[in-house]
Amino acid sequence: MALELAGITRRFGATTVLDGISMVVEAGDCHAFLGHNGAGKTTTMRIALGLDPHFGGTVTVDGFDAARFPREARARLAGLIEVPGFHAGLDGGTNLAWLARLGGMGGREARLEARRLLVLVGLENAGTKPVRAYSQGMRQRLGIAQALIGKPSVVLLDEPTNGLDPEGIADVRGLLLRLTREERMTVLVSSHQLAQLAGLCNKISVLKRGKILVSGRASELLAEDSARYVIAARDATQLEQIGARWKLEMRSEMLDGDRAAVARLEPNARVVEFGSRDPAQVLRDLIAAGVELTRFAPHPVTLEELYMRYTVEAGGSRPAATGVSVPMALPPASALPAEARAPRAPVVRAAHYELSRAWNKGTLAFVLLLPALLSLIDLWRSHGRAAKAAAMVARGELASTTDVTAFQALTTSLQAGLPLCAAVIVGISSQSLAGEYSHGTLRNLLLRPVLRWQAVLGKGLALALFTLLSYAVLVGVCVAGARQWFEFQAVTDILPDGQRFELLPAADLWRDLGHALTAPILPLLAWSAMGLCVSAFARSGAVALALGLGAFVSMDLARAVARGSDAEGWLISAHLPSPLGDTSFLAYYSDLTQGISNANFEHAAQQWVAPLTWLALALAFAVLALRRRSIP
Repeated sequence: MALELAGITRRFGATTVLDGISMVVEAGDCHAFLGHNGAGKTTTMRIALGLDPHFGGTVTVDGFDAARFPREARARLAGLIEVPGFHAGLDGGTNLAWLARLGGMGGREARLEARRLLVLVGLENAGTKPVRAYSQGMRQRLGIAQALIGKPSVVLLDEPTNGLDPEGIADVRGLLLRLTREERMTVLVSSHQLAQLAGLCNKISVLKRGKILVSGRASELLAEDSARYVIAARDATQLEQIGARWKLEMRSEMLDGDRAAVARLEPNARVVEFGSRDPAQVLRDLIAAGVELTRFAPHPVTLEELYMRYTVEAGGSRPAATGVSVPMALPPASALPAEARAPRAPVVRAAHYELSRAWNKGTLAFVLLLPALLSLIDLWRSHGRAAKAAAMVARGELASTTDVTAFQALTTSLQAGLPLCAAVIVGISSQSLAGEYSHGTLRNLLLRPVLRWQAVLGKGLALALFTLLSYAVLVGVCVAGARQWFEFQAVTDILPDGQRFELLPAADLWRDLGHALTAPILPLLAWSAMGLCVSAFARSGAVALALGLGAFVSMDLARAVARGSDAEGWLISAHLPSPLGDTSFLAYYSDLTQGISNANFEHAAQQWVAPLTWLALALAFAVLALRRRSIP
């Protein structure tokens, strides 16, 4: 059995959406999963794919219990749920290659796999176009392509023809035929229209109001109506006479499409049950009898008729066809298969995916340089103020002035750029999950053999690297500017006669410089984790950005309430510069560089433990939030 669902139950509040359904998809099957909109087909597939964690029952993939071995189950199962989500600014090949790398492939192997799949789904000529330029049919085919990455054991396709025009439906049907007939893939495809899957599937399961009505071979389910035709003649009385003569069952009504409504045929048309008679021979007999036929076509069973056949209606019930049965709950596999497909280092793969996704945006490099640009402006202004003060002393307008050293310039420029750097980090990290959630790409990530906590840690690792890079760029620009305009020397007072009075030797400043430069790192990492945590709770990028920046400002404002107490030291904002005040180690070091002898650092006890606590709590809440979230 490629896929087994046993006793799957799903409730939304007091509403039971799935009521203990069980179903088996055997290897090599093309299995049609039929049901009206709202019957529970999509919910069932999302549960099987691990996108909805709130359910009862068991899911087994190739013998692996998905609850006990989720990564192995994900490595064997893939799917397309409704409208596929992709990074619209990227071409189809790049989207597929990123997902292939998440699935365990190397760079070159992933690119080759992307090309293979583009050819397979007929998008080889559109692989370099951005996805935003794709038609709906092309997006559907690209969605099917992402479900085929790595040749999974079972592919689940939810309404793959949804929203397509007739040409697009024909394209998807042709692709499914190729997958099932030529590629020999196991496919579970859902639809609310049986006609779209006619001739494709060898198995059928019918779902109604959260219950499996019937599941069996298509040939057995449809056998009763294989000799049912709709015929029309110029003279309806001829049809009635022939029906009475040959004892053919005729009726003047039929079920109207997929709306479960009885519709009257045109006056001269009838639905005819040929029974064991050969339709071709019946046609010849009708023509020989002089009947002028205007229509002679098969009338296959509709989804409504399957419903009526296997459910109790007002007039009674109809038994299931011979050999067709509703599957009962199946026990989970007792033996673990030997083969393992889930790739190693899922956290690293998730981090690589996040870094690729982030750096692909052209505005990110510009945003990264904004804090450094602000610091450069501060350095330039410090240089101008220092030159002006020295000139005033020389003219006797000032008694003395403290010479601005590179230590002081470096510190004050960092104080100017760090608040913006922290805000940028919060903004970027707030989009890591919420942005993908709103664009539908988070689903593609979680369909790979990457568990949710691994996805959070992978994104957290990528954001940590981005934070370190952002801060490194800021420090590098500040150091370069300070060396350009100032000297790393002792703190001195400039007297009117040009003499200098040393206030603090340079050796003392060098001793604490490393601590001053490394002190902001942990608070910045904590803000990065806070942004990720907010992103795990929000459902859109705009909401996540507002919440993240709101938390950033609110924590800074909270310092006014906690000012002077030990509680202030437990706020992240207390360990970074802020326009509302600075009590960080960097502020203490800045006082030293200006020769202030009574400089004091108030929050030494919480300097490391407070940011680490916030970082750990933020990651823990992000993991819990994503684990409980249902992904559409």
